[in-house]
Amino acid sequence: MDDSHSVIGKGEYSPDSSAVLPEYGEQEEHRRPWSTRVVESFKRDPNAHATPKSAVGADGRVFDLEGAAAATANSPLQRSLKGRHLQMIAIGGSIGTGLFVGSGSALANGGPASVVIAFILIGIMLYCTVHALGEMAVLFPVAGSFSAYSTRFLDPAWGFAMGWNYAMQWLVVLPLEIVAATLTIEYWTKGSINNDAWVAIFLFIIILINLFGVKGYGEAEFVFAIVKVVAIVGFILLGIILDCGGGPGGGYLGGAYWRDPGAFNNGFKGLCSVFVTAAFAFSGTELVGLAAAETANPRKSLPTAIKQVFWRITLFYIVALTLVGLLVRYDDPRLINGTSSADAKSSPFVIAITNASISGLPSVFNVVIMIAVLSVGNSSIYGSSRTLAALAEQHQAPKILGYIDRKGRPIVAIGVASTVGFLAFFAGS
Repeated sequence: MDDSHSVIGKGEYSPDSSAVLPEYGEQEEHRRPWSTRVVESFKRDPNAHATPKSAVGADGRVFDLEGAAAATANSPLQRSLKGRHLQMIAIGGSIGTGLFVGSGSALANGGPASVVIAFILIGIMLYCTVHALGEMAVLFPVAGSFSAYSTRFLDPAWGFAMGWNYAMQWLVVLPLEIVAATLTIEYWTKGSINNDAWVAIFLFIIILINLFGVKGYGEAEFVFAIVKVVAIVGFILLGIILDCGGGPGGGYLGGAYWRDPGAFNNGFKGLCSVFVTAAFAFSGTELVGLAAAETANPRKSLPTAIKQVFWRITLFYIVALTLVGLLVRYDDPRLINGTSSADAKSSPFVIAITNASISGLPSVFNVVIMIAVLSVGNSSIYGSSRTLAALAEQHQAPKILGYIDRKGRPIVAIGVASTVGFLAFFAGS
């Protein structure tokens, strides 16, 4: 047979066949079983990239996704945090006014059963979210964390909105927490000292801590978290003793307050109102993902820290708030008589201890509340400054915000966050 007839190109006619040979291997594809083709159709396209090179916005501008991903991955932030820092940030990162004080208004609005139900449901959602964040942070320990992930894997517009929303949230929280600290001080001073003096002192302390860089933030949070954890564990032990009648006043309480005035207040509406407080109380949990970009060995330290979230939700929130509902009536007027949502006088923890007639202990717990407030204020500068710097590195914020000095501090972003803190002088007055 002539060789000219044996070589047949793609799409050419074969003299030995009545069909044209298909191009690009289509003949082989049709020979594969139908079930195999269906299953393999769901597999990832081998030619697809995890990070597209670019995205085109509605205005026609092209956003460089690869450049943004590279910038956050190669950020000059220093990896100075150790495993112990990360674990304490995960455990105590969100323990603040939401738990110690905000739970009082939740108890008054919804009753003890509503508080437990709402915190359990929000806790379950949070547990799943934090584990998902941990998976991403272990694989991609980049600056900006979840806002950078949104830019990289969803859409630059989504990442832009999430990043700025998160940064603005922390910028607003800073003056709020400073004012809360001054209100806590009023528990002892009774207004004899001008609040502006305390605002200046607390603002100076928080700014000074952050000027020491991520190592200063980590060490401060390590100490703050230990104080908060010891206080809550101590309250749980004390609460069990008081509920069983072991307090100075004696008298077994048990579940009496769940019968009179009752387990629920304001019905379903009261339950729904508690969800807002519960969501606010858990804020700050995501800081462990944000800190992954400045951790020495995130692939080793982060999984251990993420697993601590379960114990924080179960022990520090659910158990502690259950005991609060057993020790404080939801119709106690002190729960709603505070001057603000951050007033320590309306804390159900302080009220429970006061009801037990234990002298000196309410003041001790107020110190814990003040430390928790300062801890959240410290985290607010850290969270907002790192997010603003990451946005600038991705060209989603003014370039000057991305300036990072030789010590790994986003010094301009820290300055912006600190400046917003001066708004506390207006509220403090």
